[in-house]
Amino acid sequence: MKGEVMRKYFIIVKKGTMGTIITKYFVKVHLKEEKRSVDDYLLYESRSNFFGRQQYIEASIFRRYVASRLLRWFRKVKRDGMRIELCDGPIAAFTVLHNVNCNHGFIYVTSQGFLKICKLPSVFNYDNYWPVRKIPMKGTPHQVTYYAEKNLYPIILSFPVVRPINQIMSSMLDQDACQIERENSSSDDLQKTYTIEEFEVRLLEPEKTGGNWETRATIPMQSSENALTVRMVTLFNSATKENEMLMAVGTAYVQGEDVAARGRILLFSIGKNSENSHNLVSEVYSKESKGAISALASLQGHLLIASGPKITLHNWTGTELNGVAFYDAPLYVVSMNIVKNFILLGDIHKSIYFVNWKEQGAQLSLLAKDFGSLNCCATEFLIDGTTLSLVVSDDQKNIQIFYYAPKMLESWKGQKLLPRADFHAGAHITKFLRLQMLPTSSDRSIAAPGVDKTNRFALLFSSLDGSIGCVSPVDELTFRRLQSLQKKLVDAVPHVCGLNPRAFRQFRANGRAHRPGPDNILDFELLSHYEMLPLEEQLDIAHQIGTTRAQILTNLNDHSLSTSFL
Repeated sequence: MKGEVMRKYFIIVKKGTMGTIITKYFVKVHLKEEKRSVDDYLLYESRSNFFGRQQYIEASIFRRYVASRLLRWFRKVKRDGMRIELCDGPIAAFTVLHNVNCNHGFIYVTSQGFLKICKLPSVFNYDNYWPVRKIPMKGTPHQVTYYAEKNLYPIILSFPVVRPINQIMSSMLDQDACQIERENSSSDDLQKTYTIEEFEVRLLEPEKTGGNWETRATIPMQSSENALTVRMVTLFNSATKENEMLMAVGTAYVQGEDVAARGRILLFSIGKNSENSHNLVSEVYSKESKGAISALASLQGHLLIASGPKITLHNWTGTELNGVAFYDAPLYVVSMNIVKNFILLGDIHKSIYFVNWKEQGAQLSLLAKDFGSLNCCATEFLIDGTTLSLVVSDDQKNIQIFYYAPKMLESWKGQKLLPRADFHAGAHITKFLRLQMLPTSSDRSIAAPGVDKTNRFALLFSSLDGSIGCVSPVDELTFRRLQSLQKKLVDAVPHVCGLNPRAFRQFRANGRAHRPGPDNILDFELLSHYEMLPLEEQLDIAHQIGTTRAQILTNLNDHSLSTSFL
């Protein structure tokens, strides 16, 4: 007998696109008259057309309208017109503030009675989807992590360096072979130079005043050593019986195909005295491995290390790492994620593996895997209450979502991960970041008994083309409503060059065998066009799908509020 199927639905936002229609806005407009700038504060009430009919209210009576929970800012940019930003909460009063201590700032009072004095940082560029600031690195950043306790950003950087060929040859492991090579080479060849990439781990601290970021410490790698991953890990010291926060770095030596692969695992302790840069970082452990260290993670006080195809769990004694358990992946692990005692592994060609850690017996056991062939780029867990999903991106710019259901007949007695949804993102996704969604008033009012609306996470992702997007779960009732709306908008909205958005978002198999997954994903970029339609057309579409315009706008706005970290 088949087990009960639990369906989950997801909504994808691409490039930070968010819903934009709400009831009332607070607008700051700069007008230039007679060579002087005048700050004019207006309220905007939404109408059928976003830039169509507007109703302006005098600034002297704006207080009765501003204290709305759906308050946002309009931001005028030079290139793309208006941008909308979320406010930090309901506002009771607002005015500009310009004096010696606060140059061109503003002051406002929240509905909770807090007085806030603010100003926009001058170092940011506001002519983008989001305010952007560029930090010069003078190198190529490869990976970044965050140390919240010290407000530090460890970053892997590489930069080209010109070295003489004889110096590069002398750094090889096989000194005898290098001696023979030098004897066979002419003196002119040895005088030539070659450009190589050198790696380092740099710890940056952002300035609170908006100044330049300060480099607090630099950890150079050895010759021909590439830093592959850096993570802040919490390890349980079996000697002191205390948890330690350490910075773990995994490296690989790149010396050509004739030299066996090897790497290093490095552990660093970040000192409490952040004022002294020389004593900020100290190396507490270093050990060479027979393979490249491609991924690191902490699992219940242990250190999980991926060295090529081998996953090893280590115990930390304060001075040594002792192996506790291991698991062998097929080829090469490129991604590793942890939730409680569950591990998600991404293999470079063999898709994903769902592994469980059992402390009793010290075992890493395989629960299920995807039997398909998939070139994995990034993986992450997606949490929706008590439901756990496994998300993976591939080299064909697709996103796939799986789930573990051992009671289902299709899972081959729990050995196979079942598809929940798939989607073509249109870009190579290299990183997922799990962030908790914010609760909305609708969640609190319609939450069913036993349904946890607070333990809901979204996945923020970044791609190689510079875009940023989000995958977030939605409840079934909202999904059914917005799915019907999405099908209507395919024909109702004029698309660029007449291209079909549904065809573009279909999974790209590129000749490989692939069984399409359930249609459980919404395209929020398409749904956001509903707000731009004329009022009559909005009402007509809402009537056709059996709902109201207000209900649709509420669903779109609730999603924007719950993912306001965008």
